[in-house]
Amino acid sequence: MRYVVTGGSGFIGSHLVKALRSQGTDIIVIDKISNHSNLDLINNDTSIKHYFVDISDPHITKKIIQQGDVVFHLAAQSHVDVSFQNPLETTQTNVLGTQSILNACLVNNVKKLIVMSTDEVYGSVDKIKNHNLLDPTNPYSASKAAADMIVNSFKHLYKDMNIITLRSNNIMGPGQFVRNVIPRFSCLGILGKKMTIHGSGESRRRYLWIADVIKALLIMSEKVQKSEIYNIGHHNSYSNNEIAQMIGDYLGLKDFISHEDDRVYNDKIYPCDSSKIELDFGWKPSKNLEDVLPETIEWYRSNIDLFKHHL
Repeated sequence: MRYVVTGGSGFIGSHLVKALRSQGTDIIVIDKISNHSNLDLINNDTSIKHYFVDISDPHITKKIIQQGDVVFHLAAQSHVDVSFQNPLETTQTNVLGTQSILNACLVNNVKKLIVMSTDEVYGSVDKIKNHNLLDPTNPYSASKAAADMIVNSFKHLYKDMNIITLRSNNIMGPGQFVRNVIPRFSCLGILGKKMTIHGSGESRRRYLWIADVIKALLIMSEKVQKSEIYNIGHHNSYSNNEIAQMIGDYLGLKDFISHEDDRVYNDKIYPCDSSKIELDFGWKPSKNLEDVLPETIEWYRSNIDLFKHHL
């Protein structure tokens, strides 16, 4: 069997590719490398084929994806601040890119398509009341919600397509780009710079360890046999103030936090509901943030030269 991973050179994708490669499978990576520092982290296994192209080009994706493939669609512009700065590019990547992948999978009769979504499509809520009720509040989450609706239409129109949507809390671990709060604060602290927090810093987020997310993705590819939506999340939540304090304490820093104006709109919290995947397959988070934060910080300390010019 052949696996295609869009965004396979990114944070989640690179970890997934490594897990798939350990199983001895054939792997195709599609990635336009929007974060160029990722070039230093790309798996250099020559058996993995890389196509450095834009997934929003339907002619290209149709040629790369083949009959019988299992496709993991992870490629996205995934940062909220970037989406405020460039909403058109965010929409093109996340909406048109998803449409392009769906069309390529349809015409090539792929075996299965797993689409990586986000808890942010539900908006700022602590609990999910209805999996079909989407209420995004920023350009990033709106683009992901729009993509999810297009995916949903394919599920209705093409009953033979096996399309699984996975909506996740925030994810943490080695190799994540420094736009995200944990790697950013870690690198700033390592370099002796202040950690800048939006607004009051009291907005809360939940974090999943990258290995737990990869386990969920593999469950989607190996065990789910029909179109479904699954949510994965952690019951613990943390404010940005708490994250900064934990990292600062670990690094032994003093006077290391500064504040700046908040985003135009900053969601207070996102939901957690892993009950379906836990009931169906026994998946649950294996790690708390406190368990894996030290090794994550140490990874960035060892690789600080890759990121210091992006801060």
